[in-house]
Amino acid sequence: MVSKPERTNKEILLRLISLCDVVERKGINPFEVEVKEALESIRQLLSKWKSFEEFCLDAEAINRLSKVVKLQEEWVQHKSSLLYSDPEMVESKIAKLNVESLAEIFLKAWHPIVGLEKLSAERLKEALMYWNSFSPKKFDLEELSFRSEEVSGFTSKEELLNLKILVKEEFNRILEDFWNELLRETKGREKISYWNFVFAENYEEFVLRAYLTSFLVSYGYVDIETNPLEEEIFIVPRSKPKKPELQKRSTSLVVPLNYSRWVRLKEQKQVE
Repeated sequence: MVSKPERTNKEILLRLISLCDVVERKGINPFEVEVKEALESIRQLLSKWKSFEEFCLDAEAINRLSKVVKLQEEWVQHKSSLLYSDPEMVESKIAKLNVESLAEIFLKAWHPIVGLEKLSAERLKEALMYWNSFSPKKFDLEELSFRSEEVSGFTSKEELLNLKILVKEEFNRILEDFWNELLRETKGREKISYWNFVFAENYEEFVLRAYLTSFLVSYGYVDIETNPLEEEIFIVPRSKPKKPELQKRSTSLVVPLNYSRWVRLKEQKQVE
């Protein structure tokens, strides 16, 4: 019969393994796992293990923790590439600083600007002398000739279309067509990769598709799912668009978009 303390010790490892597994499978913040405290708990329990099963469980916990550490490294690299500072990390760093350190940082970052403007009698005198030096005729408006500019003609509809300056109805039609294309692409599927959907064989069309997709998000045609660790973005189309005024809050899609990203996608498509 297994004693209660032994059962409790095993439960500690099982809960730790389960937590690591959730972090790894669901892509949640890996810093939710306190690795240092977990390793300390494993170290204290090591002397209590007797059976082969217990040692295997201990090794499994260490293995899962090592994967969490790897995920933490990838998480930091991803956030730093976006020049992102995690609020919790910043808060924890500030909490560890003493008053003197905080004051020193504040003084280094504080750059007060003080300015004083004053119009002296000497400056007024110089200004008066400057204006008096001009001939009165120089400012005689009656002698100045004004020429009316010819009004250019109106821009034709064809020119507006060539310049891609479209009226609201035309833009709505394009957006509807684009949404219907998305519905066809995802027929039988719940979602589609953002990059697979917006990709095009030429860069101009690629940018245009990304631009239209951002409007699909803002206007309630689609939802967005993201996986920060894997840098994956998925588009989840709605069967009916939800009007912006009916949404509790608006949704925005902010995605770094540049030529190098398009080149990488094109190379991946060629390999596939």
